[in-house]
Amino acid sequence: MTLIATIAATGKDVESFTTPPDIWAQWRKHPIGTFVIGRHRTPAVLKRSPRGLQFFAAAPGEGGVTAPESIEHQIAKIQLVQGMRTAGHEARVEYPGTTPSGEEWQADVFVQAPHGRVAIEVQMSQQHWDDYRRRTARYKACGVFVVWLIRGVHHKAVGNSRIRYLMSQGLQLAEAMNHDMDDMPCIPLDKPVGDEEGPRVIVYPKDGSKPFLRLSLESFGAGVAAGALEYGE
Repeated sequence: MTLIATIAATGKDVESFTTPPDIWAQWRKHPIGTFVIGRHRTPAVLKRSPRGLQFFAAAPGEGGVTAPESIEHQIAKIQLVQGMRTAGHEARVEYPGTTPSGEEWQADVFVQAPHGRVAIEVQMSQQHWDDYRRRTARYKACGVFVVWLIRGVHHKAVGNSRIRYLMSQGLQLAEAMNHDMDDMPCIPLDKPVGDEEGPRVIVYPKDGSKPFLRLSLESFGAGVAAGALEYGE
């Protein structure tokens, strides 16, 4: 599934989540091939999840264009980009790019912030440390700073991998445990508590006024776009 498609006849990109429901219902009546998705312009069909999320999917028999993503993942991307846009920043979901060496990437959320280009990746599933480094290197080659939001259950494993990696680079255990990687912020994404709606991003106030904050994805997205995120030990 994807949130972005192209109108084949005009080349115009459209977003599923900002399309009014009545327009979406009209679009669903158009023949297959009216909308295409992905770099290979795969014919798409328009769908709506039981939770009301509108999205594009590869037409039957056409195959997928990306690895499957959960509805939860898609909603997280929408909340991040909506927070950025509400705060006045130009942001996009599923933004594609290519490194100087020809490697392709697609950011979950991309924003042209005043302080530079930023990508946010929402990692809901387990991913190997080498894949984090490889994907981060692709962004870095394009001058894009990437922030990783990692589901809490997987965040500890990433932290352990970071320590092992830093020790392989010559740091002692105590140093590695208290040394973050400034090119690859990995921030935990926690499940909602109480009456919270949607997952929360765990961050730590610089002034130490509170042990930590539980930010909504909208608030976190707006803060990242504004340059409020600082990363250190």
